[in-house]
Amino acid sequence: MRLSHVSKVVVFLMMFVVLAACGNSTNGGNTNTSTESNASTSEASVSAAAEKEATTRKISTPSGEVEIPANPKKIVTDGYLPELLVLGVKPVGSTAWELENKVIQDQIQGIKSTGERSFEAMLALEPDLIVTWTSEKNIIEQYEKIAPTISIPYGHYKDIHDTMRFFGEALGKANEAEQWLADFDKTVAESRAQLAGIVKPEDTFALMGVFVVDKGFYIYADGGYRGGEAIYRHLQLTPPAKQKQEMVGKEQYKQISYEVVGDYAGDYIFLDQGDMIKEVWGKNDGIWKTLDAVKNNRVFQLDPNLFWGNDPISLKLQIQEVVKMLSERAKQS
Repeated sequence: MRLSHVSKVVVFLMMFVVLAACGNSTNGGNTNTSTESNASTSEASVSAAAEKEATTRKISTPSGEVEIPANPKKIVTDGYLPELLVLGVKPVGSTAWELENKVIQDQIQGIKSTGERSFEAMLALEPDLIVTWTSEKNIIEQYEKIAPTISIPYGHYKDIHDTMRFFGEALGKANEAEQWLADFDKTVAESRAQLAGIVKPEDTFALMGVFVVDKGFYIYADGGYRGGEAIYRHLQLTPPAKQKQEMVGKEQYKQISYEVVGDYAGDYIFLDQGDMIKEVWGKNDGIWKTLDAVKNNRVFQLDPNLFWGNDPISLKLQIQEVVKMLSERAKQS
């Protein structure tokens, strides 16, 4: 009887140990499952962050840091169409006035017009990036509702090298930007060398023009208007003393009256829309004929369609055109 009782006790204890072990095993299994679940969630979060990092990136712009697609596919531009085209980037949309640019007509097929900055037209194109030269906050806010927006206010970069390098870095086209700049610098160097045998160091060159909107008479400095950057900054032609003193490096254009035009006239004059002088000056247009540059046949009429802007394509063509005009005039002397 005692042996049987002891046997029962031993069996009972063994069952208890087995059950306890099973319980521990079950709890341990839950712990492992929970750990694996947490690890899986963490890995998923890391993967999602990495994926976002791969599809977007942050760039520094004059208006602050902007997160843009790493490889934008559908760009709409308001102000920088030629800059994108020379980098091999073809936007899906651009403003109507940019699409009218004479120098890019062979490159714009397939680009849709967004009119005069139509938000509806931009939205319809479903862009993943907008590039603009406006600095108006309310417009930029509207753009940002459509797509990430890069805003580079007009004139922010004073040199074509800075402009092209910014876009090269921003759009992942740094190599293309450097290649274009190398070709541009070669053109500039060759153009200066060609002018060295034509232009005397003491010769001065004025840049003037009639502005049809307000029918005023203007002089222009080395900025982005009427070829000023090409003439003064890249070709390094010398402006008249008064213009250089008052304007170069200070202001890009200045309206003057016919009474003082002689103070700003150089040995040579580059003239924009000169056929409007009589309409602006009326009976006083005779003053124009008293200028030495006019009497010596040293006035060059600029093509307003070519010399209106200073985008990279226009700028290069302007440099070549100025050299051509001066070279042809030298042959006539």
